[in-house]
Amino acid sequence: MSIRSYIHSLFQHKQLYWVICILLFIAVLFRISELEIWLLPKLTPASYFILTEYPNHSAEDTDLLVSLPISEMVSSVKSVERIRTMSEHGKSIVQINLQFGASVSEFKDELYQTILEMKDKLPLGVGNSCLLQGEVSETPFLEILIPKTKFGNAENFNFYLQQLFFQLERISGVTEVKRVAEPKNSTFISLDSQVLDLFPINIRDLEHQIQVAMRGGSLGSLEGYTKNTELKFAPEIRSSLNLNQFPIHLGNGNSVSLGRLAKIYQSQLPSERITRINGMSTVYIAVFTDPSANPLKLSSEIKEKLKQFENELPSNIFYNGSDELENQLVQFGFNVIWGLFFAFLFSYFLYRSWTPALILFVSVLFSLILFFHLLLLFSISINLLSLGGISVGIGMLFDASNLSVFSIRKQLLNDVSAVEAVIEGLRSVLVSLFSSSLTTIVVFVPLLVYPMEWKDFFFDSGVCIALLVFCSLVSSVFIVPLISISFSDFLKPSGYNTNSENLILEFYERTYVFFKFWNYKAVVILLVLFLSFIIFSIGPKFEIFPKQKPVGVRLEMIPMQPIRLEDELAFVLDLESKIKRYDSNLSVLVVPLDVKNTQSENPQIGIPIQWKLLRVSDHEKLKTFISDNLSKTNWDLKFESIESQVASTLPLVSVDSLLFFHDSWEELKRIAKEFEIKSKTLGFAGKFDFLPKQIILEEWDRNQVPVPDFIPNEEDLKLKFLYHQIPKYLGTVGETSKNNLYLGLDSFGSDSWNWKDLSSLSFKTKTNESTYISSLYQSRKKESYNQFRRDSGLFYMEWIGEYADSDPRLVLPSGPFSILKVSAKDQIQKFYLILVVLLLISFVFIYLALVGIYESFEIPFFYLSISFLYLAFTTTFVFILFQEFHLGHYLGLIVLLGLSIDSISLFGERWREIPAETIGFKRRELVFRWLVWPILLNSGTTMMGLIPVIVFGNQNSEFSKAIALTMFIGILISIVFVFYIYPTLFYRFSGKSQ
Repeated sequence: MSIRSYIHSLFQHKQLYWVICILLFIAVLFRISELEIWLLPKLTPASYFILTEYPNHSAEDTDLLVSLPISEMVSSVKSVERIRTMSEHGKSIVQINLQFGASVSEFKDELYQTILEMKDKLPLGVGNSCLLQGEVSETPFLEILIPKTKFGNAENFNFYLQQLFFQLERISGVTEVKRVAEPKNSTFISLDSQVLDLFPINIRDLEHQIQVAMRGGSLGSLEGYTKNTELKFAPEIRSSLNLNQFPIHLGNGNSVSLGRLAKIYQSQLPSERITRINGMSTVYIAVFTDPSANPLKLSSEIKEKLKQFENELPSNIFYNGSDELENQLVQFGFNVIWGLFFAFLFSYFLYRSWTPALILFVSVLFSLILFFHLLLLFSISINLLSLGGISVGIGMLFDASNLSVFSIRKQLLNDVSAVEAVIEGLRSVLVSLFSSSLTTIVVFVPLLVYPMEWKDFFFDSGVCIALLVFCSLVSSVFIVPLISISFSDFLKPSGYNTNSENLILEFYERTYVFFKFWNYKAVVILLVLFLSFIIFSIGPKFEIFPKQKPVGVRLEMIPMQPIRLEDELAFVLDLESKIKRYDSNLSVLVVPLDVKNTQSENPQIGIPIQWKLLRVSDHEKLKTFISDNLSKTNWDLKFESIESQVASTLPLVSVDSLLFFHDSWEELKRIAKEFEIKSKTLGFAGKFDFLPKQIILEEWDRNQVPVPDFIPNEEDLKLKFLYHQIPKYLGTVGETSKNNLYLGLDSFGSDSWNWKDLSSLSFKTKTNESTYISSLYQSRKKESYNQFRRDSGLFYMEWIGEYADSDPRLVLPSGPFSILKVSAKDQIQKFYLILVVLLLISFVFIYLALVGIYESFEIPFFYLSISFLYLAFTTTFVFILFQEFHLGHYLGLIVLLGLSIDSISLFGERWREIPAETIGFKRRELVFRWLVWPILLNSGTTMMGLIPVIVFGNQNSEFSKAIALTMFIGILISIVFVFYIYPTLFYRFSGKSQ
């Protein structure tokens, strides 16, 4: 279809086309719920973790009996690149790294099958394996705090708390809800081991009798007995009040009351007493959600549930995983309003008329509506990264439409009909419209198609910018002609005011002389040399992605020795007050370290805890302050940054590291210590990611016992150890207000055992007679460690930081030993080498596209040569102005590559329209008069859209800000190129003589 036929179709059926536009707008209102909203794009997990519990077994046994066999079985799964294991007391973690580009579905199917089969190949007592994707630890989506101090009636408080808990669990997308520090007491049965030894019963039988007594049993209904009657046995233990009188049967017809064997009382668990926010006791609720669920909808529904209980349970949200997305959406809305409003005003001041400004505004609105439908068509999600791309692209929506409006108004000055003005106006800029839009889209194709680890991370941003450019093109060739035909009487300019244009032309001619006599070959050579000097000497630091500012600080504290709960509470209160004096604006939360497992706690012994501190102004200074205050305490400390959502989902960012491999853990630790000492002596900054703590492993060997009556009951010995340290949760008792019931042994204040003399420890034989451990066992001690780590079967330790390139070993190893060097610099160089190659491929794609548009091989080559010169010049300025160069700057440069083709093709079209015999000065003046307004308007509207991204960017918006800054600088440079560099280049190299 020719342009003339297309425009006549718009004229003849304009009512139909307006109806289509209105329907597209109405469809937005009905389809807005279909829009996918995520925190971040769905990335293919690079790592999977298999978590396996092996309760009450040492790290050494867990390593040999669980971690190593699992890693050997998983190694046969296809697409596995690396397998690492971490073994500690009672727990095995196997990390699986996938090969890049592997089929995730095939890998997961085979992995699930392997996990199902491995259960039979592992020792007895090994728990079921759990598979996690991406991270070994789950982070709550929402953390809710409910202060306790405002409530006097604990029963009413627990009732409403239970109702809230159930309501939160029923929300679609919520996978798990955990609560800590309920305001209620638990009942504890603390057995007296010395008294228990006097009776012929072991701990397991006693525990079984209590659990059976807590349960009732139904016999069902009996026909012919009584109508509507069901028979059941009532539980013997109805509440904690009658536990003292509960009879424990000894097996010989005799019984003894439980009160004679144990001390029974009520108390709170440590997790219930230790959970605090800003010095106040609080109930902590952690909400875990499905990552694929809409975070805004989830957050809204959770807040609505909290609002329903506002009178009974006034709460506040400590952390909300959707806050970053909500803030970005607010920022995006501000950017859109700012960009549209000021771009509208800017266009009005240049046109000096409301009509073209309104046409541009309507055209941009249509572009946004079309963009919304394309998002749904291509299943592009709204997330933290795509919003950054959309914000940057808002200002570009005016460019193509402005060119169409300007060209049509130019034709209307010739007193032609509206249809002819639209036909000729669109024809004169059509090539420029298609070349600029197509090149901007094509330039992203290699970056989005080439298989690389970072592709998924910035895919949405690149696609959004390309789609916005496409929508702008559609608006420029559809909406602008449609409005122009429909309202041509309002569009026609009343006159052409040349005063402003003449003033700008006069300034232009005075400044042009500085560029007229340039030796462009010399300039290009100097530019190449200068750019090389910048890169290799004073250039910016290259990074793959800008460093994200942490949201807060997380501190893990594990007592090195058992500590009384009262002492821990006093310590927490003291440290809280010191932190608040240090910075009163900090939000300080104290919760148990393992939120998901708080039942197995000794009510009198302190527990591992974690501190979460938000609104931190200086993270390093705060860490130093806390470390100084805790330097002389018996706590094992671990600082972690609470990362933003973007930082936690970043693809693997390499750091300088050395991996040490050895088949002996002891020898590897010796090498690590020696390397650390020598590295610090040489001034290298770094540390090992972990250093295992040496422990003593004591093994008991059982003696041969010829008399059957003295065969030891090893389970009773085991339970004596376990229940003395941590009580066992038995269930709940009570009909209305239920209490948790725990069973322990000498664990609540009694000190009847001397742990330093285990030979005097008594336990039961198979006949329930008491005996001593020294009479049946011999012990031997050996050195071991609290944690073991392997990589592909070998023990490994990883040094993070600087090291000597010439001789990275700095050690004299013995036995099988190897080192793997990982250089962040090499990884970054490889990354940018790929990007440079992709950029060159983009040039090839653009060249082929322009060949198809211009049906010429010379013109595209000439245009791309100018574009390459412009890109090199802009890159030099970017390197000079910024201390860091990362992916955001690169994306900004490739967007500028597409925009440069726009200005070059537009300049070339105007240049070729002027007769060749026109003298050079006059030709340049005619081109300038035609280009000055569309170039200034395109530049101004795009820069107006970039200003809010640059000036008002929120926290962790460095990525989109870098794109905007690069484009802002590039647009300013492009104005200089269009009016000062292009004329001379076209004079000398376009085949047109002066």
